[in-house]
Amino acid sequence: MERMRLMDRPEDFEKLGINPSKVEEWEDGRRGTDGPGEGGVWYFDATFDDGTKSVVAFRPKEPSKMMLAGDSPNLNIAINPPDGRTLQEFAYASTEDSHVGTDKCDVHFGPNWCTGDFKDYDVHVEETNGLACDLHYHALVEPFRQGTSIIALGDEDQYHYTDLSVPKCRVTGRLLYDGAWHDVQGFGYHDHQWENISPLLAFHHWFWGRMYTDKHVVYIYEFVGNERFGFTHVPYFMVADNDTGKIVFSTNGDYQLETEKEMQPTIGRPFPKTSRYVFDNGDGNRAEMTVTWEQELEVRDMYGSAPANAAEAKRLQEKLGDMAKVVGGTKEQFDAMGIAPAYMRYYAKGSLRLTLGDKVEESSGDMIYEYNYTGREDPRAGV
Repeated sequence: MERMRLMDRPEDFEKLGINPSKVEEWEDGRRGTDGPGEGGVWYFDATFDDGTKSVVAFRPKEPSKMMLAGDSPNLNIAINPPDGRTLQEFAYASTEDSHVGTDKCDVHFGPNWCTGDFKDYDVHVEETNGLACDLHYHALVEPFRQGTSIIALGDEDQYHYTDLSVPKCRVTGRLLYDGAWHDVQGFGYHDHQWENISPLLAFHHWFWGRMYTDKHVVYIYEFVGNERFGFTHVPYFMVADNDTGKIVFSTNGDYQLETEKEMQPTIGRPFPKTSRYVFDNGDGNRAEMTVTWEQELEVRDMYGSAPANAAEAKRLQEKLGDMAKVVGGTKEQFDAMGIAPAYMRYYAKGSLRLTLGDKVEESSGDMIYEYNYTGREDPRAGV
C-alpha cells in the first residue's frame, strides 16, 4: 500500500511557494509541464436562465497523448439547448500557434482563448462546425483550494492530482448553435486541474459537485483512492456565504458518510441514491449535507461498452471509424488493471445544515454532481 494525502502541512506550502492565507493569480497559470504523464485542464461550465447549459474545457495535452512528451493543444465545447440535445465539437491548435501563461489563467489555442484573474474570466471559442461562444464569468465567491489544492500519491509524493476552483460565477454572453447567436445569462463554475497520474490508476471513485442554495454556495470533491493507495479518503469541501462571497467553512478532513444505494441497471452496480455527509471540525463548526438525486443526466459504462480485446477494437475501428473510439482501452486491459470504469452525472436536490459556533443555518437547493466510479465493487471503498 502506498501513501495518499492532501498536501496541507506548513512544509508543503513552503516547498511549493504557496501562500497559505491567500490564493494568488499565478496558481491559475500552468502548473505542470509537457513531459510524459503530465496533463491538465481549464474548465468552465454554466447553466443559463432559458435552460441552456454549456461546457468549455482547454487542455494543453490530449488525454490520449498524456504519456507522450510535448503538448497537443485542444479544447472541447458542448452546448445543451433547452430541448435537451447535446451538441459538442473539438478544436485543435499547433504548439507554435498556442500560448499558456504561468502567471495567471492565460490560455490561447489558435483563435480560441480563456483568460482571467479569479475575479473575471473571458472564454472565447471561434466557430467550430457550427458551435461557438463568447462568455464572461464574474466571480461571486472567493476562489477555493483545499490545503495547497494538491493530493500527493506515492510514498515519495511522486504523483499528484489537484483541483483549484471558483465555485460560483455570474455568466453572461452569447452562444452560437443551430445557425444563430443566442444571448444568455446565468450562473457557472470554473476550475483548474493538473496531474501527473491517470485517474484510472489513482482512484476507486469520486463525488464532485456544487450546490447553490438561497443562503450558501456548497462545493464538494470527495476523492477515494484505489487499493494501491489504501482506499484513502481525501475530501475537498467548503461553504461560502451568498451575500458576501466569503468562505465561511472548509473541512479539516474529518467527516462521516452514510449512503443509501440503488442498482444502476445499465452498469449493473449499486450507486448512492442518497448521500449524507457530516463534516465536523471539532471546534464547534460543522456542516451536514444531504443529497438525493432525482434524474440521471448521463450514464457512461466505459467498461461495458469497451471492446473485448485489441483485435476486436481494431475490427470496430475499421468498421466504424471514429465512432469506435473508447475512453481508456479494452475489457482485457481494464481486467488486467482490476478496474471497471463507469460514470454517472445527476440532477439532485440537497440540503445543508451549517453550524458555526452558536449560529445554525439551514438551506436547500438544486445540485448537479458526478460520480466517477473507476474501481470494481469493494466494501473497503465506502461507496
